Amino acid sequence: MTSDGETAFSVRALGHGDEAAFLALRREALTECPEFFAASPEDDFLQTEEDTRQLFARRNGDAVFGAFTDRLFGMVGLYREQKQKTRHKVHIWSMYVAPVARGLGAGRALMEIATAHAGTLDGVTDIHLSVSEQAGPARALYGSLGFSIWGVEPGGLVVQGVSTPLQHMSLPLP
Repeated sequence: MTSDGETAFSVRALGHGDEAAFLALRREALTECPEFFAASPEDDFLQTEEDTRQLFARRNGDAVFGAFTDRLFGMVGLYREQKQKTRHKVHIWSMYVAPVARGLGAGRALMEIATAHAGTLDGVTDIHLSVSEQAGPARALYGSLGFSIWGVEPGGLVVQGVSTPLQHMSLPLP
């Protein structure tokens, strides 16, 4: 805790040594909030620490950021389109803050570092993300950061037979 009673945390890019903590937090997110993520623990592209090492080793501006106190409690990923006609776009993925750490400002800090990173990538003009209509606080955060809805995908996710729309949002970079 800081002198004003708030919990101090740090935000940084994840890399070597963070694989196990990231994988555990991602599994928590996919298990505890299945209506917010397209992946499920069973079909996630990240199944092992080796998968995660390869993810962290990507180039082209891709990055994963984490929020920490004494342990990793929040994460957000960013990847850049690779095709010539779509390289101007980056996508936010796997935004999650553990319930015990919500309300500390970590979600905002993670999104700010991800959008700042996107702004350093040559030729990138837009950031895109998709958010479940059930994720009210996340949608509010994205809106407060300047993201706007450009489309709604009815039935974007189906979890245990329940259909949930996805809102597709974008943020133009200056």
